[in-house]
Amino acid sequence: MNIWLASGNFNKKAELAAIFESCGLSHKLLVPKDAGIEFDPDETGGSFFENALIKAGELCRLLEEAGSPLYSAGDPVIADDSGLCVDALDGRPGILSARYGGKISAHERNVLLLDELGDASIRRARFVCAMVLFYANDRFFLAQETLEGEIVKSIKDAAGSKGFGYDPVLYIPASERTVAQLSEEEKNHISHRGKAGKIIAKVLTEIN
Repeated sequence: MNIWLASGNFNKKAELAAIFESCGLSHKLLVPKDAGIEFDPDETGGSFFENALIKAGELCRLLEEAGSPLYSAGDPVIADDSGLCVDALDGRPGILSARYGGKISAHERNVLLLDELGDASIRRARFVCAMVLFYANDRFFLAQETLEGEIVKSIKDAAGSKGFGYDPVLYIPASERTVAQLSEEEKNHISHRGKAGKIIAKVLTEIN
């Protein structure tokens, strides 16, 4: 059995593969490109969960149409939709995290976020991850988890070279570091994706 990830983000693939491996799952994790599929679904949902379900259902449909030898009917499809929710910005950028500011670099996106937040005294924020394990439109499992923290004061306080996206600007008080300063093992232990991925891994182990 192969497991399919409804994403073209290889950072997400690497993180999820490491999370599954830590849970003892040895199944191969594949992405649409492995089956020669161009994958860019319209994420029209109003929540992380809705967008994850859209992506999972679309990849399942495309895999069935493509007839790739790598795909067998019943292979599970996993979709992850995640983002950063900042309390002082009424939960933004939220489901638009990857598109916040348009087609700009991750660093530019972090600068934009900090400029918009300004000197707000309330800097609570969290990463949210909705992860769907999809078998069919009427059969799927959902795990949604968070990683709580606070946004750094300025771009000068952004720190760390690990991770990706908003990791350098979310500070975790309990760890006294930003997410981008955590090792892979530390991040996967406490992160939104790590916690959701472990729940999905447990479900996969129990039903397959």
